[in-house]
Amino acid sequence: MVWTFIAFGVGLIFMWKFVYGPITIALENRDQKVEDSIKAAEVARLQAEAQMDKAKGELADAQANAKRMVEEAMSRAERQAAEAVRAADERAKAELQKARDTIAVEKQQAVQEIRAIAVDLTIAATGKLLQQEVDAAKNRPLVEQFVQGAEKA
Repeated sequence: MVWTFIAFGVGLIFMWKFVYGPITIALENRDQKVEDSIKAAEVARLQAEAQMDKAKGELADAQANAKRMVEEAMSRAERQAAEAVRAADERAKAELQKARDTIAVEKQQAVQEIRAIAVDLTIAATGKLLQQEVDAAKNRPLVEQFVQGAEKA
């Protein structure tokens, strides 16, 4: 039995040195690689989260920028529409005033023509009434004065 313990002890030392030692080192190396892989995965996950946060921030900035650009475009369009309406209103008012001025001038010309015709008719009627030739050049100022006085009255 002693020899069995001695043989077992020598075998154990031999196995410890040449069998269990390399197996233990291999297991420790494998454990270290697993831990390194876990750490690398954690670092990659943190980097991915950071990139995701950065992408979300850039997306939010882009959306805010797009919204601002749309609001500016809408504001600019509203200003241009208001300016176009104002310009059209001014043109319409100018055209209306021009038409009124033209009507007033034409009315004045028509009144003067009517006066001239009335003077000529009055002189012709006076000549027929008196049954003699009436001097139109001499009596015209008198008739014109009478027509203007009749207008005012």
